[in-house]
Amino acid sequence: ILNRKNVINRILIILLILLISQRPMLRDKDEITFSLDLDIIFVIDNTVSMNAVDSNNLTRLNAVKRDCLAIMDRFSGANYAVITYGNIAEVKYPFTSDTGIIKDIIRRLKIIDPAYATGSTLDLPYDYLKMFLESSSQKEKHKRIVFFMGDGELTQEDAYNTKLNKYTNVKDLINSGAVLGYGTTEGSKVKIQESVSLRAITDSNGFLLDVSTNPASVAISKMNENNLKALATNLGLNYYHVTDSSVVSKEFDSINTEALEQNEDEKEKMNKDIYYFFSG
Repeated sequence: ILNRKNVINRILIILLILLISQRPMLRDKDEITFSLDLDIIFVIDNTVSMNAVDSNNLTRLNAVKRDCLAIMDRFSGANYAVITYGNIAEVKYPFTSDTGIIKDIIRRLKIIDPAYATGSTLDLPYDYLKMFLESSSQKEKHKRIVFFMGDGELTQEDAYNTKLNKYTNVKDLINSGAVLGYGTTEGSKVKIQESVSLRAITDSNGFLLDVSTNPASVAISKMNENNLKALATNLGLNYYHVTDSSVVSKEFDSINTEALEQNEDEKEKMNKDIYYFFSG
């Protein structure tokens, strides 16, 4: 009898080993991982006006940071690049799959030094954006998503010099994304960090002064949705006015995530291993 039991036990062990080797899984419908074939580009306005405090004591730039981090959590497994534009356009980091580096860069973003601000144009980051899009397009099966984030505010001279129609040259290289607008049309005061060198252009509470008036008055920054909508049209993307933290998460479904997923024979779903149930 003992020998018979031993034989049965050995057969069961062999069957369990074979079952475990097949790694049975259950499909997790709530999670989708995006492959490294997805390149995401953040284009971020870091002009002085992005330190305007529109609501909840949160600056526009801090709201951008919040949303970038939320986007990265949504699109796990993607490559990311960061471009900013103020006095000049800058590549903060080229494409990388190291999200730790990108998140650190996002968290550390600051506005340009108000003492040296010279104005900016919405087409300033065009060349870098074009470079990244063209580079990504050379990679087989890679798809590209662009998030262009700012308040759209330009001085009259800056607006005259801005040529948004050049973005139509790269719209066919973009698979999805959005232009995200921050701020209010009513406008808000711009908070500047305390600095001895900036006291001449800030009031006692640290808000930026409009020194073109006499006497100087607190400057009010107003977002320009018309500029942002025009930008979105030229990029072939949707425009969204970000009023709070829920806007970006609610609009994810409007971003063509289906086009960004891999084909069924290529994509890796987030599956739950259940083989350990049989190994106890």
